Amino acid sequence: MKTVLTVLSGILLPLALPNDYFLHGNPWIGTFCLVPLFFALYQTESLGKGMRLSALFGGISTFLSNYWLMFFKDYAFLTIGSVTLAYCGVYAVWGGFFWRFSRPHPYRPFYMAAVWTLFEFFKSIGYLAYPWGLIVYPFNELLPLLQIADLGGIWLLSFLFSLGNAFVAELVSSNIVRPSMEDLRSGVFLGATILLFLGYGYYRMGTSIPETSRLRVVLVQQNMDPWEMGKETENLRILMKLSRKGIQQLEGNTNLVVWSESSLPRPLQENHPFYQRVPPEEPFLQFLKQWNAYFLIGNPVVRRTQDRREVQNGVVLLDSAGTILDTYGKRHPVPMAEHIPFYEVPIVQAFFKKVIGLGGIWALGDRDTIFRITSTEGKEIRFGAPICFEDAFPYLCRRFILAGADLLINVTNDAWSRRMSAQVQHFVVARFRSIEMKRILIRATNGGVTCVIGPFGEEIASLPMFQSEVLPLEVPIRKESTYTFYTLWGDWFPLLLFALLLTTLLGKNDVTRKKNPLGE
Repeated sequence: MKTVLTVLSGILLPLALPNDYFLHGNPWIGTFCLVPLFFALYQTESLGKGMRLSALFGGISTFLSNYWLMFFKDYAFLTIGSVTLAYCGVYAVWGGFFWRFSRPHPYRPFYMAAVWTLFEFFKSIGYLAYPWGLIVYPFNELLPLLQIADLGGIWLLSFLFSLGNAFVAELVSSNIVRPSMEDLRSGVFLGATILLFLGYGYYRMGTSIPETSRLRVVLVQQNMDPWEMGKETENLRILMKLSRKGIQQLEGNTNLVVWSESSLPRPLQENHPFYQRVPPEEPFLQFLKQWNAYFLIGNPVVRRTQDRREVQNGVVLLDSAGTILDTYGKRHPVPMAEHIPFYEVPIVQAFFKKVIGLGGIWALGDRDTIFRITSTEGKEIRFGAPICFEDAFPYLCRRFILAGADLLINVTNDAWSRRMSAQVQHFVVARFRSIEMKRILIRATNGGVTCVIGPFGEEIASLPMFQSEVLPLEVPIRKESTYTFYTLWGDWFPLLLFALLLTTLLGKNDVTRKKNPLGE
């Protein structure tokens, strides 16, 4: 029975997240998707069984919510296989904590919510971080409820929604018809917290954020893989054609044109002769000279030292003369796909080349670049440019804002995933960065979701997915005079939970077990 309940939760969580059936997620399923898992843990007597159940849940939910990883070029085993196996292990380890705090206690729902929040926090930081599949994502369209993230980050919301699931599991575990006094108190606390979050959200969304300048931008979505054999020149033609269309729609008064991640696969730094003659009918560098605009383009960045040449997955900022004004190299690459630790060791390199078929990797970026351009009004606009899934990491985007960025511009290529649900999952993850820091986030992607997200997480404009199209628009840059509390203080909430749970673990435990309703 416990195994069946665990499998059920492993299916319900991916069904609540953005998927092919519920493209933007399903908050109703999100309110109880963890209940079967929590209930199964409540009835489990042994630590080992609790860890095995957690591992089972982790494997099923990870595979079902990230199935599109199998389309990552020819590395299906390395991507979906390694991620699923790895998270079986991660969930097994955390299963020990889930089981430990699932023991009967008047405050068990709060303990379970705290542990779940910490699990999602630690899952989302560090080199191996992968902040997909969090319990908050099914609720991504309930914007008034989400504004509290500018105080405590996404983690306050993780606590709220996991607490709701734990509360329902507690009712089922005790007596849903005749709840105990502890259940009633937990319910009152949960209801009061939701009202508090909603009240803050409506207040926050009713607060005007001053407009500091305007950015006339053209976002290009070519919907073609630039790495595909023989398609490089055709890809460049489409990018230039769409750019011309967007600039003309803005009547030539354009500040910035943005091309997605890896739009130019050859490093411009080393390949000027190539871009001076390709495409042959209108070379790229000649094309730039027609427009009085900056171009932000996904392009490998080369760094040379005395003994080696390193290539980073990067973006470059160009002026109309084709001069590279500044560059940024991706600082948080996809682990074990874009970057492999100790790859310079011959035996490691030989394994990945011969066994896995991975021929090369990106070097790590070495600085948080703040790009600077001038608006039509002559004002300086500063922005950070997180690449691909870097917009999923609060710590990294927060660094850009603290370094002086007025907004964030993300360049992404998720088109290889072939699924709209994969594109929307990334969009949902990214919109929380706008809410946390109350800044505009612009996304230029290969296949979707190319869009502009407002400081409250609202979608200002977007393009349909998997279509070759362009989005020209004037974006108001909104910026408060002070940073949000979260921008200033970062991840204080999970650290507070960690301290509280650690104190609990180190303290004396005089809690006695309640009678098991299943008679075990």
